[in-house]
Amino acid sequence: MRYQRLVLSFVSIMCLFVGINYVIWKTVTENLITDRHYVGGDLTRMGYIPGSKMYRHDTTDLPRRHMELKDYDGRHIDMLTIGDSFSSGGGGGYNRFYQDYIASYFNFDVLNVNPPKDSDFITTTAILLNNGFLKQTRPRFVLIGATEIGWKEWSRRINFEQNISMTDLAKYPARNNYGKLPHVPFVNNGNIKFLLFNLLYNFSDNAVFGKVYKTKLTKHFFSVPEGNELLYIPYRHIPSSKDVEQVNQNLNELSDRLNSLGIRLIFMPFADKFTLYARWMEKKRFPESSFFEYLRPLPKRYLFIDTKALLQEALERNEEDVYYADDTHSSWKASKIIFGNVRFE
Repeated sequence: MRYQRLVLSFVSIMCLFVGINYVIWKTVTENLITDRHYVGGDLTRMGYIPGSKMYRHDTTDLPRRHMELKDYDGRHIDMLTIGDSFSSGGGGGYNRFYQDYIASYFNFDVLNVNPPKDSDFITTTAILLNNGFLKQTRPRFVLIGATEIGWKEWSRRINFEQNISMTDLAKYPARNNYGKLPHVPFVNNGNIKFLLFNLLYNFSDNAVFGKVYKTKLTKHFFSVPEGNELLYIPYRHIPSSKDVEQVNQNLNELSDRLNSLGIRLIFMPFADKFTLYARWMEKKRFPESSFFEYLRPLPKRYLFIDTKALLQEALERNEEDVYYADDTHSSWKASKIIFGNVRFE
């Protein structure tokens, strides 16, 4: 009889355990830590924060689309773009590629090149110049678009003479390589982490040991239940004025080399999410970057797109969802704002 009670108790506990996991999974964590039904933001996935989740699907309705290198058909192009996840539609959702706004607004043929994993964007552009690819494609513009937090790559010593054939370049792993998230069963440690993180966030802005921080904003900038809450990852390094001067020097050198083929260089650093919303934080635990402030007055021989200034103007007008609440990436609204206010000449 005692044995039967032990078995019954064990079965009951297991059923309760499985049942609780299933309920948490179906009501919260399935859509937080997987992409089975929606495109997901990394910040809510890493921090288990349901109140900032933006439920979206990858859709595009712009009249013109850009090309990726694998689809390039040999034509002459108007613009070649190269960059990090911002240039590869990393945020997902509606009209996720800023290149499609360029193609549609300016009637451009736009080609995006996904750089090799271990190469910075300035070096990769120099390689495309040296191996003849830019001479073949004859773009009028080359646009480097990447988040400002990559400044350390751009400020180091650049080998402008490096030359790798397109055949060999294609053998390197791609820098921005997105795939489906791993399959996760409904009984998983994410359910426990969800409970733990949401308890600890009541006492700590990063749930004590988490990578994702939360802070309140003075305005509602996101169309989610926690619309006045900013999720972010702190800077690892903040650039000095000398660092940014070196970035500018490297870009001027690259611009001069591109000008030899009649190509205009465009540099579009995306403001980091923390940088962009810092002035509206109720409490600022970390210092913000002055990358844009250092770069603005420097002499440039390239076209500089000041995303921080353009997007903060939109925030001053109380524009919502310029960046995704659940992610580090900007949304389609940012692309529309930026390319509705710039001209390529």
